[in-house]
Amino acid sequence: MSTERIPYLLGYQEIAQLFRVARDTPLLWRKRSLLADPDLVVSGSPYWLLPTVLALTKSGHRQIDPQALDHYKSAVTGGYVASGVEQLPILIGIQEVSWIFDKTPSAISQWRNRGTLPEPRLTLSGSPLWTLENILSDANRRNRPISEKAVARIRSGERAQLRRRQDTDRQAGEPETDPAPQSFTCQESSAATRFLESALIAGFTVEIRPFWPDMHDADQPE
Repeated sequence: MSTERIPYLLGYQEIAQLFRVARDTPLLWRKRSLLADPDLVVSGSPYWLLPTVLALTKSGHRQIDPQALDHYKSAVTGGYVASGVEQLPILIGIQEVSWIFDKTPSAISQWRNRGTLPEPRLTLSGSPLWTLENILSDANRRNRPISEKAVARIRSGERAQLRRRQDTDRQAGEPETDPAPQSFTCQESSAATRFLESALIAGFTVEIRPFWPDMHDADQPE
């Protein structure tokens, strides 16, 4: 069992739950500069350390629900309060994992759905996060080839860029980055719901199609 300690980190959805507000309210706070710049961006999604979120509290206006905070903390095994990003392990999401294995994000999502990736250490606003060392250890165990160049980029701090639609008003005609397509089986309805909710919260529309494995250029089951 992993003994890695994981920082208390929150996305838009978790912030909304702590303050007991509508799911799009933290996004509005961000646009109004009430919510600070994200402490961390992983796979194009913004995340904030717990102290940054606690700083949003304003007497008579924005109050964190103590029970919601306790529930959030209890759900993070080995959680700790980090005051700065220098205290964080190297966290990565599906985009960065795709760099490591030189695969598409969709292929990595299929690995996850098949159970051939380790369980994410955190799932925030519907998006899975792993530590780099956990992914590399699992790759070694499975004899999966990796891109040392991609690993070096990640260790140096490179991540998939922030999706502008989530944090600022998009200028007319400016291209936006869509979430990577994902596939789910009938037994993965909870994961599918989380992905759908996170895409809708971010302002995207979603197209649902039936998935037939033999019609897609997917990796063979391992």
